Amino acid sequence: MARTPRTSPAHAGVVAGMALMLALACAGARAGTAEGYEAGRRGDYATALREFQPAAEKGDRDAQLALADMYLRGYGVAADPVIAARWFRKAADQGDARAQTNLGFLYEQGKGVARDFEEAAKWYRKAAEQGEPTAQSNLSYMSLIGRGVPQDDAQAAHWATLAAKQGLAVAQYRLGVFYTNGQGVDRDDAAALHWYQAAADQGDARAQSALGWVYSEGRGVPRDPEASLRWLRVSASQGDPTAEHNLGMAELNGRGAPRDPAGAERWIRKAAESGYAPAQVSLGLMYAAGDAVIADEKQAVEWYQKAAAQGNASGQNNLGWMLTNGLGVTRDDAAALRQFKLAARKGNAFAMDNLGWMAEEGRGQPVDAAEAQRWYRLAEARGNAPARNHLALLYARGKGVTRDDAAALGGFRAASAQGLAPARHNLGYMVANGLGGVPRADFAAGVALQSLAREASPPSAEELPTLDPSKLSAADRARSQQLLAAFRSNPNVLTVLDSIAGPPGANALGPATGNGNASNNGTDGHAIVPPSATQR
Repeated sequence: MARTPRTSPAHAGVVAGMALMLALACAGARAGTAEGYEAGRRGDYATALREFQPAAEKGDRDAQLALADMYLRGYGVAADPVIAARWFRKAADQGDARAQTNLGFLYEQGKGVARDFEEAAKWYRKAAEQGEPTAQSNLSYMSLIGRGVPQDDAQAAHWATLAAKQGLAVAQYRLGVFYTNGQGVDRDDAAALHWYQAAADQGDARAQSALGWVYSEGRGVPRDPEASLRWLRVSASQGDPTAEHNLGMAELNGRGAPRDPAGAERWIRKAAESGYAPAQVSLGLMYAAGDAVIADEKQAVEWYQKAAAQGNASGQNNLGWMLTNGLGVTRDDAAALRQFKLAARKGNAFAMDNLGWMAEEGRGQPVDAAEAQRWYRLAEARGNAPARNHLALLYARGKGVTRDDAAALGGFRAASAQGLAPARHNLGYMVANGLGGVPRADFAAGVALQSLAREASPPSAEELPTLDPSKLSAADRARSQQLLAAFRSNPNVLTVLDSIAGPPGANALGPATGNGNASNNGTDGHAIVPPSATQR
């Protein structure tokens, strides 16, 4: 059973504040330092400053640390990060792990010192090796992204584990993501759930959002849309943009509660306006489709541009799609190619498929069948359904390759199993004509498959000829309707199809695995976003 979500103050950040300094006071504090702590508790920062200053100058590292924090935050003095850095260094040089952590943070941010990631990592490591959890967490992050140290998932997981075991929520969340993705550790959904829950119970909004994703996807727990929605709402109430977006997506698709287009638009727009790129992509898709908003291709382009400008691959791909089709913007194949290539470099399979199509059609470049196949195969290797359909069409038509009906049938089957409407249309043609190793021609089944495809999307150039239902006999027409009903009720049409006459020959079977996003055009996105270890 999912636990009840709750909120509590999240971790304050990487730089220790005055509240922490005061909490570290003890009865044995040196004269001056103790009085400074007491004055700070009362909010009398002028007195605290007078007490800390001479003690710090005499080498009291607790006083140096407190004085640094006062200058960093402007408690009783004008904020001065340069002076703060000077006092943090004096305490850090004496081996104080708190000061080492804070000095590392200043170097990472370029605050009071010149930005220097290697210097930041050096100080984080000194503190981390003393067991300071914030330093361990920060060193985990830097190892993850290769900032100041070589990129190393194993090191990132190592330091996150040490910090997480000390109860640091941000490290617990990040460690959960590592277990979800198998980064630096073996994938373990149960371990991921444990660490997400530990951080969420401390009120960490990112971990709460992650639990919303876990229950939505059924990772380590049974799928539970209602539990997912509860966690997303708690996280979104704290302003987490991933949760806001995913909550909007749940309301848009009616997961865990009745569909609420107005609520969906409100949450997704809120995340998009905060600068969250996946929400900007989703809002663009909504404008392109007229889903929960009035259709507006120019607005779609604007939101894709915002996401693309942040380097979001889906935004770049979708902007390219609008450019090459002249949707909401003047058609510009050269600009589209640039966007597709940017997205493809990030591993976006839809962009790879679009680059294949551009090469096949000679859009923004000369026709190049070999280049088209190369891009289609790269996208297909990532499980992209449109690329499977495109590659299968090349084989079915003998376009740039030797005609191979068996290879075509395998590709259409794989893409059909992923729910791609044009592939189901094409599979219907192959089945009706007994092509590619189909056990026997079945015109009624072919018509049923093409009818199923038409319910999902209009005809397109990515389809083989349309069958003529008027050629069916009365008996076959009734049977075709029965098959259509069966196809509708079973998410995997191959199960129904193969039950009629058995599967085709082995060389016609294509793997029906990989990216299940069966977009019927070249756009990408509009899905619940998984947790990210690079959130900080």
